[in-house]
Amino acid sequence: MPDLHLSGIQVLFPGLDAPALHIPELTLPAGGRLAVAGPSGSGKSTLVNVIAGLERPSRGRVLWGGTDIAALSESARDRWRGANIGLVMQDFHLFPGLSALENVLLPARLARVADRAMADRAGELLAEVGLTRPGQKVETLSRGEMQRVAVARALLRQPGVIVADEPTASLDPANAAALGALLDGLAQRTGATLIVVSHDPGLIARLPRRIALAGGLIRDDTERAA
Repeated sequence: MPDLHLSGIQVLFPGLDAPALHIPELTLPAGGRLAVAGPSGSGKSTLVNVIAGLERPSRGRVLWGGTDIAALSESARDRWRGANIGLVMQDFHLFPGLSALENVLLPARLARVADRAMADRAGELLAEVGLTRPGQKVETLSRGEMQRVAVARALLRQPGVIVADEPTASLDPANAAALGALLDGLAQRTGATLIVVSHDPGLIARLPRRIALAGGLIRDDTERAA
């Protein structure tokens, strides 16, 4: 798993006087588990997009190991992300007409790696996140159930980096706690790097490091003693 190092990051949007995101320096070692907190509009989702290569910063470097993904073309960033990151976004990007199981397996099928073992793992992950009807079409699921399908899909290929944007936002407290435990436990078992944007105090408290954003800046960076 590669280290993450952000250097001189700025994200500028037309019409805004100040950068939407300005991070002079941020480092996360391989296998680190980080919570990103802050009010709406503080730059949390922009940070996730930059870290995952969904958005190229206006300035600066996004180094994963020796690879500066900010310098890659869009297609190269897409390939890098597909090979390295399990991504859970607020908009789940599920495909109507497909079942929960088919949605979990879809990226693996597109990459032509969806064998029987992968299908079995998809079913096990859906059960682990509490989804009891893997054959149900996703458009008939509740928003909370869709959230769980998206998490299972992100974990399917056992990525070295897991990036989750509000993964418990649509869940009741019991399911939110279970999903938080699943993400954190998987990261610890596999050594994956885990980066979670969340307003969920329980999920934030699980992770050993927390940064708080405000106005596109890191206002606080706290690491819990082991």
